[in-house]
Amino acid sequence: MSSAEETNADQVAFWNGQGGQTWVKRQHHTDTTLTPVNEALLAFAGAQPGERVLDVGCGCGAVTLDLARAVGPEGRVTGLDISGPMLAEGAARAAAAGIANVDWREADAASVELDEFDLLTSAFGVMFFGDPVAAFSHMRAAASPDARMALVCWRPLAENPWIEVPMSAVTPHLPPRSKGAPNSPGMFGFAGPDHVTGILTAAGWTAPKFEPLDVALDIAAGNGLDAAVEQSTQIGAVNSWLRGQPDEVAAASVASIRAALEPYADGDHVRLPGAMWLISSTPA
Repeated sequence: MSSAEETNADQVAFWNGQGGQTWVKRQHHTDTTLTPVNEALLAFAGAQPGERVLDVGCGCGAVTLDLARAVGPEGRVTGLDISGPMLAEGAARAAAAGIANVDWREADAASVELDEFDLLTSAFGVMFFGDPVAAFSHMRAAASPDARMALVCWRPLAENPWIEVPMSAVTPHLPPRSKGAPNSPGMFGFAGPDHVTGILTAAGWTAPKFEPLDVALDIAAGNGLDAAVEQSTQIGAVNSWLRGQPDEVAAASVASIRAALEPYADGDHVRLPGAMWLISSTPA
């Protein structure tokens, strides 16, 4: 198995196991935190009535459902993800809202047969491909001649205190974590504009445009400091660090996170800076 295949297999296993199940449980909290980001992406994408949209890494469907509303009954959205649990949650939310113009597909965007689309969107879902050039080449082949791309991806860790602060807080308590190779697949895999430009142009897209998006993210989702601490330990890098650690190590780590986040608390909110790129391109 190639390294790209191993990366993709690891992602499938994680998002269909504990990882995907945890995200489903915490989806309302996460959606609340990311509301300003999702709103910015929707405005940036500018989905129009009647368009066909491919939403890659759609997860539980917060953005997908708003895209479906934007394109209306004459349009269609394909919500694509490798996580069965998250797609099931998205489909349930669509049914509850009476939204019927979404096709929820459990598949890998890098290889699944795709219908032609007018708009390719993704909220933090395209940084994990084992072979990103091949993945974006595959999606390019299904793009309509006038298609456009609208993505939101994280800028570097150092520009994102909402996650860097909790990570730094637990570092004294845990074994050193190996640093991945620069630009490797992962949360910050699309943080570098030159790297992303190389991927997209090699895959048949025009040189992308990058617009910085800076948002204060309420990691408490309006539920207070305890909720912010819980969120910081339940998903993301800190969660993976803490997994399997002795109880006393976990307790000390949680106490350090609480102390690190307390200065950011403002009533029921705990807001820290988040830094992203809004990325646009078209077929070359």
